[in-house]
Amino acid sequence: MSDQFVDAAKERMGAIERLLKGLPGIRGYVDKELRRDADKRVRDLIAQELEVQKQALLEIQRTLLEGNGLLWLDNVDQAVQKLQILIDRIKTASYGYAGLFDPVRVREEALNALHRFDQAVAERTVDVKMAVDGLRKAVNENGDIGSAIRKVTDLMAELNNLYTKRHEAILSPGLLETPGYMNDTEQSDTVES
Repeated sequence: MSDQFVDAAKERMGAIERLLKGLPGIRGYVDKELRRDADKRVRDLIAQELEVQKQALLEIQRTLLEGNGLLWLDNVDQAVQKLQILIDRIKTASYGYAGLFDPVRVREEALNALHRFDQAVAERTVDVKMAVDGLRKAVNENGDIGSAIRKVTDLMAELNNLYTKRHEAILSPGLLETPGYMNDTEQSDTVES
């Protein structure tokens, strides 16, 4: 997904940027800047999709309020709050590498792993949509609302824990290369930015 954004950023690259990219030692920095732009766009797309699902949850909350669903309002509100935290974290996530003059350099493999991490999170937005759709169906058809809400809130907690791993991996890029690191989302309920 973000490869198309990198290609688009390269096409928009101005003459000065092309000149800078040709200088020894600058090329890697310019490439990283293109990746930074692509990463930001991918995260913006993820956040936009999650915003759509947040609006759907708010609509479900209104439906519950209008019906006899007062019992479930707090639960849906909890899911909305967890989703908003995830959206905010994605929008403000670190880029994962240092600037041109910073003494800390992040290896190319770690950047690639971070890119794969963001793609994996993008793919999980489908799970969010399916869980919200399941909740909407349960509300509209007087189904098992409690189970559907639990599925949404559990998924929000899982995705927030997964995104905490992204933050940890930026601080210690070697973690992304640890087998199974991204699959172990049971680590903690701590939410960091």
